[in-house]
Amino acid sequence: MPLSEVILVIMGLLTVAMIAAAICRNIPVPYTVFLVILGMVLGSIARNYPELGILLEFQLTPDLVLFLFLPALIFESAINLDARLLMKDLAPVLVLAIPAMLISAALIGLGLWLIQDFNIIHALLFGALISATDPVAVIALFKELGAPQRLTILVEGESLLNDATAIVIFNIILGLVATAHFGFSDAGLAVIEFFRVFIGGLLVGAVIGIVLSELLYRIRAGMSSYLIMSIVLAYSSFAIAEHIMHVSGVMAVVASAIALGIFGVSRIPQSERETIDETWDVITLICNSLLFLLVGISVDISHLYSHIDSIIIAIILVLGSRAAGVYSMVPATIKLFKLPNVSMGERHIMWWGGLKGGLAIAIVLSIPVDMPGRDTILYITLGVVLFSLLVNASTIRPLMKKLGFDQFTGEEEAELKHGLIQSQQHAEDILESFHKAKLISRSTQQLIQKKTSQIFNISHGESDSYIETRHAYITALRIEMRELKRLYDIGFLQYYTYLNIKNMLQRDRESWSIENRDTLSDDSEEKPNLFVRMENALIKQLREHDFAAGILARYQYLRFSQSLQRDIAGVLICEKVTEHINKIDDFDENLKKEVTDVYKQRSLRRKKRLEKVAEDFPEFYLRFETRLFAKVALVAADFFVEEAHHNGEIGSKVFTNIERRINSAIDALQPISDPAPKLKPEDLIGMVPLLNGLSNSILERLSKHAKAMTFLPGDLVIGEGEKGDSLYIITHGLVSIYRNEHEDDPIAELRDGDFFGEMALLETQVRTANVKSVKPTTLLRLTRKDVLSMADNEPELKARLEQISQARKATES
Repeated sequence: MPLSEVILVIMGLLTVAMIAAAICRNIPVPYTVFLVILGMVLGSIARNYPELGILLEFQLTPDLVLFLFLPALIFESAINLDARLLMKDLAPVLVLAIPAMLISAALIGLGLWLIQDFNIIHALLFGALISATDPVAVIALFKELGAPQRLTILVEGESLLNDATAIVIFNIILGLVATAHFGFSDAGLAVIEFFRVFIGGLLVGAVIGIVLSELLYRIRAGMSSYLIMSIVLAYSSFAIAEHIMHVSGVMAVVASAIALGIFGVSRIPQSERETIDETWDVITLICNSLLFLLVGISVDISHLYSHIDSIIIAIILVLGSRAAGVYSMVPATIKLFKLPNVSMGERHIMWWGGLKGGLAIAIVLSIPVDMPGRDTILYITLGVVLFSLLVNASTIRPLMKKLGFDQFTGEEEAELKHGLIQSQQHAEDILESFHKAKLISRSTQQLIQKKTSQIFNISHGESDSYIETRHAYITALRIEMRELKRLYDIGFLQYYTYLNIKNMLQRDRESWSIENRDTLSDDSEEKPNLFVRMENALIKQLREHDFAAGILARYQYLRFSQSLQRDIAGVLICEKVTEHINKIDDFDENLKKEVTDVYKQRSLRRKKRLEKVAEDFPEFYLRFETRLFAKVALVAADFFVEEAHHNGEIGSKVFTNIERRINSAIDALQPISDPAPKLKPEDLIGMVPLLNGLSNSILERLSKHAKAMTFLPGDLVIGEGEKGDSLYIITHGLVSIYRNEHEDDPIAELRDGDFFGEMALLETQVRTANVKSVKPTTLLRLTRKDVLSMADNEPELKARLEQISQARKATES
């Protein structure tokens, strides 16, 4: 077919699809279902009228579905998937995607074999390809219906992950058709192959996504680059996984999309993120429109009639096997892992919403043409897919309504109430501005207000104080999240500091209650998570090794800087929340005071921590503060210039010149994580009795070997029972010395100028107590290796060490 005709037909199909989209706004039929119906009508017309026969040349093929439609549709869903919520419900999602899917395939295959006298291998082949819920069909429908968030995560997550199971099992069974042999060793190989394909796809996609994200960030890519490379990532990760690595392409797309969402897209400003989201919405609309029209065009009703009995039995078996997995394995998994309950109504939707679509058609079309029974499997698959799209998909909306999913929860009622009040206020403000400008009379203003008030009217029942309080705090958390993103966009926060605070706010929203409302969003006593425990273990391994002193010093200052960033950002966020909450007129005054008092207290705690750091490390804090706010000012200026250029207020030549100046100034700034100013340590070293009285030249040479190290509050400097070979001198800070199990009863507290571990300079010592930093502490670390190497060339130092060692031995004897 000439390229011009291909383009013409595609444009025609898209035109039909857009007309269908407009019609669907006024009829209770899902868009995807309506497209399938239109496709069937177009296909029937084309078969009866040769003039339209060109449409029949546009048939679905495995490559068309797998390499054109599927990567884009999966990528768009995965990049918007809340990875945090998916991880919370990963257990039931994996159970549905793997064991439940395998059970379903077995039940369908055995059922067709027993009832329809199918060849057992062919029956299991059909069971494998039809058991996976199609991600394209499910995602499209749930987005259109606005399904509840957790229900969407469960069904979407399953549909995204179960394709690896379906494809691997299908290929294994298809191999049996050729070999006609299957043994226990083959079963073991099949299990290994499944995990290789599934996990391999995730790893390939994650690596590609993370590498691309870091590359885009390092080269300071703009929104256009992110958009283009996201399309490249969607298709290249699928192709690399399938053709080069021979693992699951869909798993690779899912992992790469999630990686880009976490490490790439979240780093760009919110306005640019919205542009990328809107572009991907258009891409998925095009793909969905063409895919479901082609599904309809591919169906020849006359061929389906000849297999109607097998199709009906297959539909019953598919629904029954799906029910067996959902109603048995989901509640068992919830109980086993102690997760929030999945209601019976949600299970009904999960059962009925397990749609089949283009993925099943693509898999069945990949069966070799010369395989006996291929046509039968093909028409049964088309019949089941058609039933799924025309019956399941079209009736799931009334089922959700019947089960009460369209009813507002208490929190949604409060949100609706406040949203209507604020909308009405904005409408009245606009009318008032028109009246002040003498564009409308007072009577016209009143008439319009009377009509619009009916739109925003809501019955004011008795308010639930808990719901109202929760809504107020959730509103405050939303303001925090918005302000946090703004602070990151203007360069105030480093990326991983931003992610840390964002995750904390998300936890706050999920765990909010009346009892813990005063402690949310305050990391002053944050419980150590897995990352913190790993971090502490790493510091423990490195702190006594001389080769790691420089690395550890830089890392500790980085942690110090991030801690300061969190507190400064916390103060700014608390101020913004207080300001916004006070402006919300429809909140009760007492409730507003309660919320703002909580945030004022948080701000005060953070300010005190900052004041303490400024007092303990005045020079470092001044340098940190100057660099941070200088960078923020420059980035804010860059934002202003970009917006002015986008609005046409300044020309490209001027914009380029200003942007180059700003970028040069930003590059010239020293890193925020630079160490604190180094103190001259020779006098401190001379205060240690073991080294006291040595000549200034020796003390100065020793000081050059001393390494400055910083520990944050709660960091363990040395541990009881550990071997050590270093002397530590406190230049700033406070440490506590205690024995195991007696942290609340310290032996002593050491401050500026104090030291510990001096005997380790004579021989390797087993530490007899723990030393932990109580507040930010800077230490000088001097190792026995450095002292002994100097002693070989310094008779005075060597004599001092021998004198102390002999005196110690005499005392011990």
